[in-house]
Order: sequence, then structure tokens, then C-alpha cells
Amino acid sequence: MDRQESGAARHRLGLWLVLASTVPFAMAGIFTRLITADLWAVLGWRGLIGGVAILIYAGWLERGRPRRRMGWQGWLLALVGAGASVAFLAAFRMTYVANVTLIYALTPFAAAALDRLIRGERVRRSVMASAAVSTAGVLVIIGGGLGGSHLAGDAMALLMVAMFALYTVLIRAFPAAPAIRAGGWSALLLVPVALAIGDPFAAPAQDAGWLLAFGLSFALAVVLFTEGAQRIAPAEAGFYGGAETPLAIAFAWVFLSEVPPMATLIGGSVVVIAVFRQGWLDLRPA
Repeated sequence: MDRQESGAARHRLGLWLVLASTVPFAMAGIFTRLITADLWAVLGWRGLIGGVAILIYAGWLERGRPRRRMGWQGWLLALVGAGASVAFLAAFRMTYVANVTLIYALTPFAAAALDRLIRGERVRRSVMASAAVSTAGVLVIIGGGLGGSHLAGDAMALLMVAMFALYTVLIRAFPAAPAIRAGGWSALLLVPVALAIGDPFAAPAQDAGWLLAFGLSFALAVVLFTEGAQRIAPAEAGFYGGAETPLAIAFAWVFLSEVPPMATLIGGSVVVIAVFRQGWLDLRPA
């Protein structure tokens, strides 16, 4: 009984941590648009500030304990996380914030499919049905950008979904890997890349405060999500992470006066209904 209660408490904590991570994650689109520096400057400074903050937390977490080696699993996590970050911020620069966050809502279904391939977890029929409905909604969103300037950004958002779903599954597939430290290194790996491709030091002085806030917000989001995702199933992490979707759209509307196009609103409504319906089916009492 104690073991069951401990497991239930662990699961409940995981859900709350993932939910809490949606607030700083939802601010990413706002920071990306408010900062005037180029993409690689943003990635470089966010990576440096956020990566150092995450590694400080990881060091504090591991105090007095045997230090786990990164190994190939930890470095694979870091590389996948770095790729997801590039696609994530690039998408925000190339299309509507609403498009990125609504396409991101496909993540739980992508995570469920990858979990089936990597860990052999069975995918239920209800998940497959919700995934089909959600995909239809995303097709409506992307269809609204056909022939326009936002199609490349929507495609980048789909790449982000694939990489973030893989990251979510690998966190559970590699329980021996130091996931928090891998998250810190995933950010720091982008610093030399940013220096090679761009010039982070050319960022305008007025961006300094936003870059600092973005780095710390990113660190908070990664720590909360990673701590939560280690305690719950990948599909659950994706569903609860989907709470970021309405938050990000609301933030963009309030802070950026960005009103999504009609195709985004229609397709987005389909996506949100599919995601939250599946979440309700999964989490209601048996």
C-alpha cells in the first residue's frame, strides 16, 4: 500500500510539474518576437544563460550523490533537445505564434507513436482516433498558409513536434541518463554553433534584459518539464504540456496584438478539442 501511495504521489507531482512548465514555455513566442537580435544571437544567449542555470540546478540536485555519467544516452538527449530548440525558435520567427503552439499540440500523439516504436508501448484506439482528428485540424492550419509566407514556419513547427516528441520518449527510455544535466548541455551546445554562424555579441543593448529573462525562463521550463516527464508517461506529458497552447495564443494576443487568421482559429479549435478530449479520457477515474 505504501508503495502504491508513493507511486500515486510521484505521478501526481509529475502532472503538476508538467503543468507548471507550460507558463514559461508559453512565453517563448513573446520573447522571440520582442527580441530584435537575429535567431542565432537569441539561441546563443538563451543557451548560455539557460544552460548554465540548468547545470547549476543539476549540480545542486546531485549533491552528496554519485554523479551519473552522461554517456551516449545523455548526449543523445542533449543533441535531440538542441535540435528541437532550433526548430522551436525558428518556427516562431517564421509563422504565427498561434500556428506554432497549435501544431505543437500534435506532440502527445507523436510521442505515443514513437513510444510504440522505441519502447513497445501499445497505442490505444482512442489515441489513434484523437490523433487523426488533431492531424486534420493541423492540416487546416497549414492549408491557410499555402501560397503565403508562413508555410516554411509551419513546416519548421512540424519538425519541432517530431524532435520534442522524441526527446519526451527518450527521457523515459533512458532512466539512467542524467536528464536535467542533458537539458543544460542541450542549451550550451548551441552556443558555439551560434558563434560560428552568427554574432551573438552584436545583439542590441536594449535586448539585454529580454535575453536574460528568456534564458532564465527557458531554464525554469526545462527543469519543470524534465522533472515532471520522468514521473509520468510520455503521452501524458504531451497532453498536459498541451495546456501551453491556449496560454501562448492568449499571450500573443495580449502582448503582441497578434490575431490568428481564420484558418488557424478553425483548425486550432479542432486540435484543442481532440487533445483535451483524449486527456479527459486518459485521466478520468477508472
